[in-house]
Amino acid sequence: MKEKHYKSVFENEQELLAVLFDIHNEGKTIDCDPMYFKGNFYKDGIDQPKLCFDLNPQESWIKQADATNLPLENNSLQSIILDPPFLFGIHGKAKDYYSSKTHTIFKDFSELEKCYKGILSEAHRVLKKKGVLIFKCQDYTDSKTTMTHSLVYNWATELGFYAKDLAILVKPNKITNPNTKQRHLRKIHTYFWVFIK
Repeated sequence: MKEKHYKSVFENEQELLAVLFDIHNEGKTIDCDPMYFKGNFYKDGIDQPKLCFDLNPQESWIKQADATNLPLENNSLQSIILDPPFLFGIHGKAKDYYSSKTHTIFKDFSELEKCYKGILSEAHRVLKKKGVLIFKCQDYTDSKTTMTHSLVYNWATELGFYAKDLAILVKPNKITNPNTKQRHLRKIHTYFWVFIK
C-alpha cells in the first residue's frame, strides 16, 4: 500500500484538521474542545468532540466552563483543541472591520498573554502523558506586528510541551481597507500547532 504524504499548507480548514487527526491522533476525533463557540471546525466529515465547553455557550447542550479552569481530572484526556481569540487593542478604523465585530477582542496584549498562558497550562494539566494539543493561532498587525505563533511556541514549550508539528491555513479572501497605506504584509494565514505533553 502506498504511504500517504501530506503537505503542511492548506486552504480548507476541515482538510487540515482531518490530516492532523490522522497523523497525530490515530485518526480519532478530538476528546475535548473547551472553546467551542459555534463549532465551526465540525463539518464536512470532522466529528464533534466528546466534550464541548464554552465560557458563553451558544447551545443548551454545550457545557459552561472557563478553558483555564475545566471541570476535568488531571491526566484525563488524550487530545484537546484550542481556538482562542487573536485580536487585541483594537483602535482607530480597525474597530469597523468585519472581524472586529464578529470576534472576541482582548483589550490589550497582556490580556491575551494571560489567557493563552492560562489555557495552555490547563491543557497541560488535563492531558495524559503523550496527549495531543492542537492550538490555532494567528499573528496580528494593528500598527505593529505581534508574532503570536512564536509566543505560543515559547509559552507551550516552557510548560513542557514538545512542538511536534505546525500546519498553516491560508485564507486568501481576507477583507482589506483600500484607504490605508500598506506598511505590513496582509496576514491571510493562521497556524495550527501540534504540541505533545
